[in-house]
Amino acid sequence: MRNKIRRKTIVIDGIRYFADKPENCRNCFFWKNRKVGCILGRENCYYLAEVIKTEQEKKCENCCYAKDRACVSAVCYKELNRWLIVNRKLREKEGAVNA
Repeated sequence: MRNKIRRKTIVIDGIRYFADKPENCRNCFFWKNRKVGCILGRENCYYLAEVIKTEQEKKCENCCYAKDRACVSAVCYKELNRWLIVNRKLREKEGAVNA
């Protein structure tokens, strides 16, 4: 069996990078110059150990309505479903009190 070699990672500003990342982006191979900066861009950094998620993608994580993508509607179905469940429980309690 093959043993997988795990590369060490570090966390900078809440983003996980591989440990061999230079301390300064100017020391990176992909740094062009002061005006252009990194030719890969922050979201495509060579040293990224995980994909950077937007706030919307984080919000839609583990949502059964947003399969592999963020919601496209104005209303979040996950929040709407949560609201409906709470309202149903309140109505059931009111029905039990009135009976």
